[in-house]
Amino acid sequence: MGYDKRSAAIAIEKSKIRLRSRTFLQQLFRPAVRFVKFRILHVDDTPERIARGVAVGLAVAFSPFLGFHMIIALTIAALLKANKALAVAMVWLSNPLTLLPVYLPAYMVGRLLVGWVHPASWIDPAQVDDLLAGIFSFSAFITRAHTAAFWKEVGVVFGKIGLEVTVGGLILGALAATAGYYLTYHLVVNYRAKKGRRRFRHHHKTYGLN
Repeated sequence: MGYDKRSAAIAIEKSKIRLRSRTFLQQLFRPAVRFVKFRILHVDDTPERIARGVAVGLAVAFSPFLGFHMIIALTIAALLKANKALAVAMVWLSNPLTLLPVYLPAYMVGRLLVGWVHPASWIDPAQVDDLLAGIFSFSAFITRAHTAAFWKEVGVVFGKIGLEVTVGGLILGALAATAGYYLTYHLVVNYRAKKGRRRFRHHHKTYGLN
């Protein structure tokens, strides 16, 4: 009897842990899910233009041209006839909280390619991590982004690693844009097809059609 109670208590505790884990994951990914659902799937535009907008925003997000991302995204979106609002929205993948995880991989990729041509330009990744973390920490960005001194420091940092970040950013941005384009296009097309089938079934059920 005691063994059964212990087994039941353990099962209940495991169930609670799974529930907490599931709730945590739901809370973690809820903003992303809501963004996809309401800012992408429900956009009043063609699947092609929506997918282009996402691709443009992702490509620009990996570029090192901080402060000009939105202008660049709008310009490219206009030239490619992409959805401008989505292009600007996706640019914010690169924000004060994500600049380090966006630019450090870009530097690493660019370092491999640029290093073949100019090995002397290599800077240790740990140093780059420190440079980026120092200038692009959330607190520094919030408290100093409005000052000229902040942007002067940004210029100094990218003067040291700008070529590598640009080259790596072009490659990673192209990969992200390609994946984002095809994924978005198929998501929108499939979502609208399912939505159309649901409306068709509802129409037939409502009016008793066969």
